Amino acid sequence: MNQKDPNQLLELYNSGKINEKQFTNEICSFVSKNYPVYGLHKYDEDFRQDIIVSLLEKCPHIIHLFNPQYGDFFTFLYCYVCSLINTKIKSLSIISVREKLSMEEFVNIYNEKQYKYHTINYTHLESPKPPLAPKKIPPEELQEALKSLSLKHKDKKVFILALKSSYYITDEQINRICELYHFKPEYFYSMIQQCKESLENKSFKREQAYERRNFAYYHHKRYNRIIKDLTENEISERNYVLQHRYESMEKKHTQNWKRLNRAFENGLLYLRPTTKTVANLMGICERQVSYYINTAKKEIEEMDNAVKGKSS
Repeated sequence: MNQKDPNQLLELYNSGKINEKQFTNEICSFVSKNYPVYGLHKYDEDFRQDIIVSLLEKCPHIIHLFNPQYGDFFTFLYCYVCSLINTKIKSLSIISVREKLSMEEFVNIYNEKQYKYHTINYTHLESPKPPLAPKKIPPEELQEALKSLSLKHKDKKVFILALKSSYYITDEQINRICELYHFKPEYFYSMIQQCKESLENKSFKREQAYERRNFAYYHHKRYNRIIKDLTENEISERNYVLQHRYESMEKKHTQNWKRLNRAFENGLLYLRPTTKTVANLMGICERQVSYYINTAKKEIEEMDNAVKGKSS
C-alpha cells in the first residue's frame, strides 16, 4: 500500500501529532491512491471522483463514528467506503429507472396522440367561413341613384375625379362628398369598392415593379462598393478581371433602376381605374369621362399659371 496505514493515521491523530484537517487529507489521499482495494477499479474516473468527494465531506464524522471495540480503523474505513459506493450506485439506479419510466411514458403518450390524430374524421369538421363582404350594389341601381341627383357639369366632374382617385381617397373625403350632394354613403362606398377591385391586377404588377426597382438599386450600390474596394487594392490580373465583370453587372442594374424610376415618374406609380370602369358606374360614355378629366386638367393648369403670374 502507498503512504501510511489508516490505523497509523488514527494513532497520529489521537496523539495530537496531526489535526483533523490533516487526518482528512491523508485518509482521502490514501483511498485515492489505493482505490483498487475498495473495488473502485471497476468504475470510471468520474464515479471514483464522486466517491472521494463524498468521503472528503464526511471524513470528519468518521472519527466520531469509529468504535475500536468492534475492529481496527482500516476495516471500518473499508466498510464505510463500500457503503458510499452502494449509496452512489442506488442513486444512479433510481435516476436511471426514473428516466426510463419517463421515456416510456412519453412514448406511450406520443403513440396515443398519433393514433388519435390518424383517426380524426376531418369531414365532420366545420369548414371555415369566408369573411363578411359588403353588399355589392348593381351598377344599374347606382346609375339610377346618380340620375336622381340631377348632377350638373361641375358635380359630375367631382364624382369622376373621386372615382379615379378611389385607391387613395379617404373615408373623410367620401363622407364629405356624400353630405355635400346628399348621396347615400353605401352607394358611394360600393362605387369606390368596385373601382378598387378592378385595380387588383395593377396593384400586384406595381408591387412587382417596386421589388425589381429596389433589387436593381441594391445591386447598383453593392457593385459600386465592390468596385471601389478592388480599385483601392493592389493591381493584379485577378482584380482586373473581377473589376471588369462587376462594372458590367453594375451598369446593367443601374439601367434597370433608372428605367423603372422613369416609369414611376410617368404614371406607373399611380393606380387609377380605367375610363371604362368609371363610365359604367356613372352611366355615361367613355368620351364624356375623358372630357371631364381633360377639363379638370386645364383648370388646374390655368390656376397654376395664375399663381405663377402673381408671384412674378
